[in-house]
Amino acid sequence: MVIDLRPNRGGFARPFGCGVFIRDYLLGVGPFGSPQIDREKGAVTQDIFYHYKLALHTAYAEEAVDRENDRRIDVGVSIYTPEEYAERVDRHLRCLPYKLVKARYHSFQRYFHWLKQLKWVEPTGEEERSTMQEETVNHPAAHPRRIYRLTRKGIEASDEDWTHPQRVLYPQIGDMPIEDYFKKKRQGRKYLRQRKEMRFLRPFTAGQFLRDYLVGLGPENSPQIDPDEGDYSEHIFFYYKEALRRAYAKDAVAWENDLRVRKKQDPYTPEEYAERLEWHLERIPYKLHRARFHSFYRYFHYLKQLGWLEPTGREEESYIQSLAYPDAPPRRYYRLSGKGKQAPEWEWYRPQLTLYPAFTPHYFSQMNRDRRQNKTAMESA
Repeated sequence: MVIDLRPNRGGFARPFGCGVFIRDYLLGVGPFGSPQIDREKGAVTQDIFYHYKLALHTAYAEEAVDRENDRRIDVGVSIYTPEEYAERVDRHLRCLPYKLVKARYHSFQRYFHWLKQLKWVEPTGEEERSTMQEETVNHPAAHPRRIYRLTRKGIEASDEDWTHPQRVLYPQIGDMPIEDYFKKKRQGRKYLRQRKEMRFLRPFTAGQFLRDYLVGLGPENSPQIDPDEGDYSEHIFFYYKEALRRAYAKDAVAWENDLRVRKKQDPYTPEEYAERLEWHLERIPYKLHRARFHSFYRYFHYLKQLGWLEPTGREEESYIQSLAYPDAPPRRYYRLSGKGKQAPEWEWYRPQLTLYPAFTPHYFSQMNRDRRQNKTAMESA
């Protein structure tokens, strides 16, 4: 399945910012229909994210019904009654997709981490058992739910600062103001509108690529490194993403060749094949839905927890450190451990199942079946 990188014209709006919602929620205001909490007791990040996403869903559903009302006015039909309005909002709420591009938990976690760095939120010291702990019977690698509350510094921060906490934390990126830095980065990105014939495959998993890369095999035309020296995670991710881009481009050209054969045309010559491959490589979108660094970093963390990776002891100045932030973490080099070299291929394919045996393939297949059934029920309603 291909997920649009950004909504089409007239798609989902951003009615309120993440930071402002977090602040008002922890203040106990109960923004946008969320529950009012005790500001001294605080809340866990998962609960804040749940209510933030629910508030976004509600705002999107109300916007959709407002557009319907506008169309009814244009054709001379009376607008919905309050009862009809509530019914239409509920229907749109049930039909909204689960994954909205403006509300991903990884992004929310990163946002919340900025608030912790700014000391606008602080842990209360209280903890709760997490779902992971309950499902895995207190697995040692599972973490509890930590409760956070606003600090005095966070309460006194302005609305503008809460809207853009990253700008407060990093006002300068090198010698360039952060606004200009992001503007320059956006200009270099390529987005591609989804076409009917487009498809993105998963020719290999992150674990398989990681293993072969750190062994020094140079998978998918990536560099062949010294297995004893290893490499750092950001560098491995870059080559993993480049390998995926090449695999997607090869698949696209193969699809075109099949189409030419079906039309009784000659397949591409080697020169034409190379030209088409380069053409597709230039147009692969910047953000591939199967290659996000947050997911890769989580995957990398599984391998460290399993003891399949070990630090070599070598460290370098990281990019963020070079931008006048010496307290940022350095680049740490990792290599395969003896345990990682002995692990079978199927465990490298799904290392989280090795780390958490309670999450069997049947557990995930049941979750997928339940999700499909819920989607079918909503569509038929």
